[in-house]
Amino acid sequence: MSKPKPIHLALLAFALVLATLLTLSRCEYFWSDWRPATCMPDWCFCEAIRPGTIAQPANTWSSLGFVLAGLLVLAANAHDTAAHSPLRGANRMTATRAYANVYGIALLCIGLGSTFYHASLTFAGQFFDVMGMYLFACFILLYNLARVTTLRARKFVVFYVVMNTVLALLLLVLPVLRRYLFAMLVLGALALAYWPSGAARQHGKRGYLTGAFLIIVIGFIIFLLDLTKIFCWPQSWLQGHALWHLSGALAAGLLYQHYRTEQRAPHF
Repeated sequence: MSKPKPIHLALLAFALVLATLLTLSRCEYFWSDWRPATCMPDWCFCEAIRPGTIAQPANTWSSLGFVLAGLLVLAANAHDTAAHSPLRGANRMTATRAYANVYGIALLCIGLGSTFYHASLTFAGQFFDVMGMYLFACFILLYNLARVTTLRARKFVVFYVVMNTVLALLLLVLPVLRRYLFAMLVLGALALAYWPSGAARQHGKRGYLTGAFLIIVIGFIIFLLDLTKIFCWPQSWLQGHALWHLSGALAAGLLYQHYRTEQRAPHF
């Protein structure tokens, strides 16, 4: 019997996550005993808040786009580390399996945290939602820094742990800063992605990076229109914040493909 391919395992895992959430959504549970998110009661994006297990259905279900993206990244990483893969060892992302694993796990954290947040609209959900975004943004920032400098894996891990610990503490103490800090991390990461350094000129498929950039910009515009309720139909399944989730997941997938297809790696 042949061994199942990583892509098949990823799709099976996603189906299980989907089935689990569908089962939980049919349970009658109310989140009133939990500490509410700081957006409550009137600033939790456009979608109307419904009673029961899932407060914002469109925003909750669309969060699974990040889960699917994370599972596909992990599957691609498993494929690339196989001996027959033409991409094996082509660059830092494919030579050191841990990088892509952290990338994929960060996307899973975003998806599951966002699902919890929009289902419950609790402070705990908000914490895990934002921490997922921090885990991802810090990775992109440090990975791009490693591509244009001689940052070694050990220092990468130390910086990654310290940065996320500090951000977690700030999220607990000053949650109002969460969006500004995330924006700063993303801007820094993007600046390093385009940094004109010899180490960064690895001749990856630049279209992936450009596509990711354009999609995230469009998604962020939709995010702002939804947040300010300019683009807003509270009872509809078409929600700007849900589109932001899907655009973010797609952009993250394209960015991974950019890193994955780079051909000349700096020293590890």
